[in-house]
Order: sequence, then structure tokens, then C-alpha cells
Amino acid sequence: LVPRPSLSLHPSQGVSLGDNVTLRCHLPQLAAWVRLYREGHLSYAKRKKKEQDAAEFSYVGTLREHAGRYRCQYSVSESAEVSVKSDPVELVLTDVRYPPSSISIHPEQHVGTGTNVTIRCWNKDYGATFLLHKDGSSDPIKHQNSRGGGAANFTFLVVTPAYSGTYRCSYRPRGYPFVSSPLGDSVMLEVTPTPAPPGGSEPPICMPPVMDGWLCLCIQSAWGLWLATGTPKLLDPTGAEEQSRANLVMALVRGFVAALVFGLGVF
Repeated sequence: LVPRPSLSLHPSQGVSLGDNVTLRCHLPQLAAWVRLYREGHLSYAKRKKKEQDAAEFSYVGTLREHAGRYRCQYSVSESAEVSVKSDPVELVLTDVRYPPSSISIHPEQHVGTGTNVTIRCWNKDYGATFLLHKDGSSDPIKHQNSRGGGAANFTFLVVTPAYSGTYRCSYRPRGYPFVSSPLGDSVMLEVTPTPAPPGGSEPPICMPPVMDGWLCLCIQSAWGLWLATGTPKLLDPTGAEEQSRANLVMALVRGFVAALVFGLGVF
């Protein structure tokens, strides 16, 4: 079995129409020939012979028709079995003739944890597919077809501080899935943690309160609710009676705790 090659794009992003770009096919072993395919074309786009380590295919002054999804393939000799094709790489070209999209954020840029946030992107109606970008991510994090409405809403439910960051929009006009508008203006989302409830770390309070004549035990449930149980305490028992009743109390308490834990596990 001939090992699969891999394909990379240089530069990997931000390529505009007219820029130079190189697709590099990385070869696990010496190849007699290497082919580069563009999806949708029956014949190979380009072919090179006698390549070792990597084969490079370059476009000087990219055109709209160069945009697309590419794979590469090789053979160790002219007559040998060919490798499977590499995983795909997309060459997306930015066309500055398309105006950048606008962006807004709701309800506001500064929100607390658990809030639902919507980022809206819009432009003139190109029947576009909108893409949402977050600074620091190499690929778009979301995409949505505008369905002819010229706008897209990207909603994040119950946000956490991990959603904080700078967001921008781009779009791809109908019929040109690998041609993109430039990135538009940005919005900043800042999610602040919700403070813990007051007294969340305070010692538990027994209910009913500890009173003279009662032994009280507090138990924390799965929901953080403190429950309590009690048993009568003799005011002045003898030593033997005290020990016997203490043992009885502990047995009752252990049984109650076991039943409570089992009940909480069921529900």
C-alpha cells in the first residue's frame, strides 16, 4: 500500500486575487510523478516528475478560476500503484471589489456568564454565505447562508468567558464558494464570570436549629442544599446509658444518610 501524501497551502490564508500562491505536496517517499487535482476537473491540473520529499505547484498572479479545493497524488514508479489522494486543501481568494460586510452585537459587548449573545452580519444582497471569524482562529468558526436576505445572525447560547474575543464577518457571493469578500469591521465580546452567591463558602446552618436536648447532623445534598436530622439527647444519663444511646443515634444517622444518598442518586 502506497502511503498517503499531504497537501499544504503557502501562504495558508489571506490570499487575494493577483497574489502568488504555492501548493506543496508532501511525499512520504521518492515519487516518479506527482499530480495536483482541483475538484470538479476530470483531468489533473498539473503534474511533476521525479520528486523527493515534496513537490511544489505555484500560481503566479492568481485568477478567480484558480480558487477551489485541491488534492494531490503520487506514484513511486510509472507502472506502480498510485497513492490515495491527500486530504483536501481549499484555496480561497479574497476579491477586494466586494465591499466588507457590516457587523453588530446584541445585547451588548460586555455581558455576564450565561447570557445569550447574537452577532449579526449584513451587506448588500449578493445571495451570500456569511462566515464569522474570531481573532486567533485560522478558520471561520461559523457559517450561514443568508437565503437571499443579505444578513445572517450567529447566536451563542449561555456564553462563558471562553467566548470573549474579537469577531469579524466575511461573505462568499452566490456561485463563487471559494471567492471571499475582505474581512469587515470588528466587534469585541467580553464575558465576565458571574460572582458566586454570598455565603457560598460559609459553614452550613442546621435546620431545625441546634437546641438543648437535641443532637443535630447536617448533610449536603447533590444540589448544594443542607438538610438536617436530629435525635433527643438525655440531659443527664449515666456513662453506660450515654454510650448505648450514642451508638443507637449513630446507627440511626447512618441509616438515614444511606437512604438519603440512595434517594438522591435515584432522582
